[in-house]
Amino acid sequence: MIVCSEVLQTIRRWAGVFVMIPLLFCSSSIEQFYPDHFHSEDNIYENKPLKFLLTFTGNWRIYTDPNKMDPDSKAFAKTLSKSGLELLFVGTTVEGLHGTRGIAVNLNEPARQYAEYVRRLNKDDVENDQGLTDFYAGTYPMVKWVYDKAGFRFVEFFFNIETYDIRIAFWTRTHLFGNFLPVFESIISSLIITRFSL
Repeated sequence: MIVCSEVLQTIRRWAGVFVMIPLLFCSSSIEQFYPDHFHSEDNIYENKPLKFLLTFTGNWRIYTDPNKMDPDSKAFAKTLSKSGLELLFVGTTVEGLHGTRGIAVNLNEPARQYAEYVRRLNKDDVENDQGLTDFYAGTYPMVKWVYDKAGFRFVEFFFNIETYDIRIAFWTRTHLFGNFLPVFESIISSLIITRFSL
């Protein structure tokens, strides 16, 4: 009787393992509609389908594959994907003091209208909303939004490329923001629209 009991326990243990194996190997991946790449040797973010480049100043770790992002970013990417948006990239400086992310959606809305929509959606979560202002990356028009959330100050830049609405955000601790806003503006001002597939 003892042998039977031990065999049943072993079978139950292995049955659990066999049930878990497919779950481990079949976790859903997130499809990318606008596959991109961060060239760490040059600090250049490149998105061929959306036809733009950004050059990052400083030491950044940028992740473009949502399936290789940290669990929170991957969950955020899945949430966005369900609504038809794509998390293009997330990243931090190597010191972990600053963050960034890019989001794209094919809405064919003017940048200001899209920014107003995003602002309304997030009004309950943000503090110290400083409103929307016009911003130019060189001669390229954008809309800039500055706000606070959970001890961080964010700046988001909204712009269009063809029918795509794109928003690029940067953030740091509120007390550091004034020192780094010029850096964030410099990065977004490095925007190059390629207008052709590379």
